[in-house]
Amino acid sequence: MEDYAASKRRRGLGVVTPNACTECRKKRAKCDGQAPCARCASQIGVKCVYEIPIRQSKENMRMEIEQLKAQQFLNERVLAALMSSDKSEQVLDQLRSGETLEAILENLDKGKSRDLTPGSLVTTYSQNSDQQAIGNALQLARSIVSPPYPTTGLGNAYGDASQQTRQRSGLWPETGGEDSMSIQVDAPQSNDMMKWSPDVSQVSPQQPGFPLVATWHHQQSGSQSHPDAMTRAMRSKGRGTILGDGLGNPQDPDYTETWTAVTTDMALVEHLMALYFCWEYPTFATLNKEHFLEDFRTATPRYCSSLLVNAMLAAGCRFSSQVAARKDPNDSSTAGDHFFAEAERLLDQEKDHHRLTTIQALGLMSIREASRGHCSKSLYYSGQSIRLAVEMGLHLEMQGDDPTNSSVRSATFWGAFSLDQCWSLSIGRLPHYSHGMKSVARPMTSPEVEASPWIPYTDDGAPLERNCTQPSNVWGVYKTFCDLSEIVHQSLYALYTPGNHVTSKSLLRVYTQYLRWYDSIPEALRLGHNFTPAVLFVHMYYHYAILLLFRPFIKLDIVGSRISPRDVCQQAAEAISTLLNSYDQLYTLRRTPSFVPYFVLTSTITHLVTFGNGRATAERLQQGMSILKTMTPCHGFAERSRRIIAFLNQHWHINIPLKHDGNDEEEDLEAICRPSTTSSNYWCPNARFQDVVSGIGPVKVDDENPLFWPFPFQGRPLLEVNTMLEQSGFKPSMD
Repeated sequence: MEDYAASKRRRGLGVVTPNACTECRKKRAKCDGQAPCARCASQIGVKCVYEIPIRQSKENMRMEIEQLKAQQFLNERVLAALMSSDKSEQVLDQLRSGETLEAILENLDKGKSRDLTPGSLVTTYSQNSDQQAIGNALQLARSIVSPPYPTTGLGNAYGDASQQTRQRSGLWPETGGEDSMSIQVDAPQSNDMMKWSPDVSQVSPQQPGFPLVATWHHQQSGSQSHPDAMTRAMRSKGRGTILGDGLGNPQDPDYTETWTAVTTDMALVEHLMALYFCWEYPTFATLNKEHFLEDFRTATPRYCSSLLVNAMLAAGCRFSSQVAARKDPNDSSTAGDHFFAEAERLLDQEKDHHRLTTIQALGLMSIREASRGHCSKSLYYSGQSIRLAVEMGLHLEMQGDDPTNSSVRSATFWGAFSLDQCWSLSIGRLPHYSHGMKSVARPMTSPEVEASPWIPYTDDGAPLERNCTQPSNVWGVYKTFCDLSEIVHQSLYALYTPGNHVTSKSLLRVYTQYLRWYDSIPEALRLGHNFTPAVLFVHMYYHYAILLLFRPFIKLDIVGSRISPRDVCQQAAEAISTLLNSYDQLYTLRRTPSFVPYFVLTSTITHLVTFGNGRATAERLQQGMSILKTMTPCHGFAERSRRIIAFLNQHWHINIPLKHDGNDEEEDLEAICRPSTTSSNYWCPNARFQDVVSGIGPVKVDDENPLFWPFPFQGRPLLEVNTMLEQSGFKPSMD
């Protein structure tokens, strides 16, 4: 018996057929693995068929995907070379002669040392301590629950992600059935390009109160009119990195065109442009940076204009404390006013606004006014931008158009489209772009642009010794942001279409689309892989969109679902606060994109509601007020937001002592939050009493509108009331 068992154990894999044919498997008979096998060959009319094992099939699929990715990379490189002005003829001749893509790229890459393969789009560090410091700053942000929120209980949006992340199921349930109210989503696989091993004990802060990335010295040279030689050298180096080799050299005698009547200081113009491209671009960007800079450099009016340059400089001034960036040297709140006034003058002088550069300038003017808090003007410029884009047919594919012009047209449309969705989402209305209209494809991605480095550029210029170098991933961010804007567009029609009552199924259907988008984010743009301001902004915008999707229903429960609108809103607000905390540690909140104060206002209102209902401490609420105060020098809307929070604190009788400056007496708050025909501000909670939600608690009477909306002039979804409410899939919350 022992000899028999030993012989069984000694039998190797070569004796066993790894894959039996279907007939032998049915009969549970031994198969010799031949084609055909001996058993099938001995029988008449029997086909010997071998099925590919699942494991082998998946491996083949993986190999095929990798091959397709490699082929796509080759195609994109060749297309990018065809679009360039200096390589297009060479590449075209090689294609006509029948050369392979590999051979063409080998010729293009001769003399180039930069590795532009997809795997090279990673962050690199000069020292391990730098990686640890940045890892600590991002630790909470990276642990935001993903998929974004649990479906039961409140959870902790910034706790241990390993306890909250569910396993990937690979399945997406439809939201139409009775059992589909509990949404399950795929959690992204953890495949970090950056291996974090934060150790606080080994990290020594560079300077107390200063950010981790780069070194800024505001007290020394940030506001100097005549910077010293070191600062000038740093600025020149930083401009060269941000703007490219063709710029960043104000001593070039052939380079004198500033495109603006406000100043002849080319160094100042370049400096402000670099600030815009560093901290605001590419989200809501209606222009293509490379083509704009090329025409700026050569004084070509095709993709550059004085109107566009002045609008860009006005936006860039918000990130500078130099006196030259202000209309009044002694008043920091006038930063960019002189450039903006010149842009308005040029816009009024134009007889025909149907130009690409005009649409692009309107987008920049809109985001600049949004930052200032001039919401009505920002809405106007944004609306003009998207309307002109549609009138010019930028949303349509142009047959026979050259690749460069096609790319610029596409970027112009998608920038205007995304900005319109953001404003429509923020104020609760239908967007200007019709539902169901087809749109042009996203701009073509250039691997060279994707791999170009991003550095934190400031008034002192980029530091000579940087803590890390990040790939910009500009068009990857842009495409991902456009994809998110399309979902926002669909959500707006789901919520605000007249005569279309919102149901729980339609609400959860949109929510599922958001979760799918989050799961499909490219690895390089996930938190921990890339942490440029644009990437952090996209993640904040995602949580902002989720919060505003569920906020109208914060007083309701969804029938038959474990998803609570109140809990989702609270955790979205927590996620925004966590991301802002990481942003603050990395770059400071003095340099944030234009719409970030709107994210902070919305999340802080949610913290106020949560605290008022006894479901949280005041820590996040106080943090929101502190963040808005820090942002005030850069964003005029931040100060107004602090006043709005203080007003709602009084109006809802929460009466928590808020830390704020100034004489915020009750009459002052009443005045600043009241609608006025002389004001361009849009957020005015102090309207007629009957138009304002009377409290933040649960619905008290059957005939009260259960929708929660803190601002009376914002749109409200259509929702059934009374006995019809539950038929729509909602019921008043008892908490």
